[in-house]
Amino acid sequence: MSSSKLKRSMGGALAATVVATAVGVSSPPAVAQPPGNASDAQKQLKELGRQAEELTETYKKAQDDHGKRRAELDQANVDSEQAGRVAGQARADEQQFRTGVDRLVHASYQGARLNKLSALLVSESPDEFLDRSSALDVLAKDNNDAVKALAGATNRAEGAERQAQDARGRAETAAAEAARIEGEIAGKKDAMDAQVAKVKEQYNSLSEQEQESMSGGSNVGSLLGSGTAIEAVNAALSKQGSPYVFGAKGPQQFDCSGLVAWSFRQAGVSLPSSTQSQISEGKKVSQSDMKPGDVIFFYSSGSHNGIYIGNGKIVHAPTEGQDVTVEEVEYMGQVNSVRRFAG
Repeated sequence: MSSSKLKRSMGGALAATVVATAVGVSSPPAVAQPPGNASDAQKQLKELGRQAEELTETYKKAQDDHGKRRAELDQANVDSEQAGRVAGQARADEQQFRTGVDRLVHASYQGARLNKLSALLVSESPDEFLDRSSALDVLAKDNNDAVKALAGATNRAEGAERQAQDARGRAETAAAEAARIEGEIAGKKDAMDAQVAKVKEQYNSLSEQEQESMSGGSNVGSLLGSGTAIEAVNAALSKQGSPYVFGAKGPQQFDCSGLVAWSFRQAGVSLPSSTQSQISEGKKVSQSDMKPGDVIFFYSSGSHNGIYIGNGKIVHAPTEGQDVTVEEVEYMGQVNSVRRFAG
């Protein structure tokens, strides 16, 4: 058997080993070993794979977080620039209105500050008095309007400057957080790469019979029906046979969370790339209420997931040496959570 074929056949047997051990079923002797009697090397491979998967998802979560902080930084910078422009315009308006107020104040000192009584006393006729009174009313209204406009412009300018300062503060915080996470990412990737190397070394150390015994899973055609959830399921099913690669996000290679995110993206739903981020998205549902398209997270760490297709089965990208396949949910181990991302 070729190396690539052996690698593609590995994952199902991992699941078969788990379920057979749990229910006490033995396989007929031939190429496959009895699952309950898996070799220590196979068990060690499974444990190393779990550890590598957790490290991979932690690394991808850091990438998700870094992306969010960069987006926050970009938005904060946009907000700061926009608020700065608004503040500048408001200050220009304020100066314009202030000039108008100053001119009216100056006019008052030049004798325009007359009241109705003084207008009556200096007027030589009723018509002249009415003219003077009308002029005083206009002057008073202009003065009042100018003062209100000045106050409004001042308030707008001060508010815009506060928004600009807030945006600059958010930008500084986001930049610092992005830099911190970026510094962590390299270390997380090193840890992931080291663990993945152990998994590959362990897999390559298995005998041909051990590798062959780890095959399993089944091929399922597309589901009938419509809607976003069914579209995501069928996208995942279309990738059966695609190889598992730690950290891969598609479209030709996948890890578990990469397959989930890619499949839902084909259906128009945007999800983060890691199980640690995905497990907080959508709506939590019980196992008894699962529908095709729900995403099941496994193990206490939630480090593995797959898309439920109905009839107790999921489509998922299992682990090193295994292709995207369909398996029984109960084969996979402890269910941590079930999330619904689409109706």
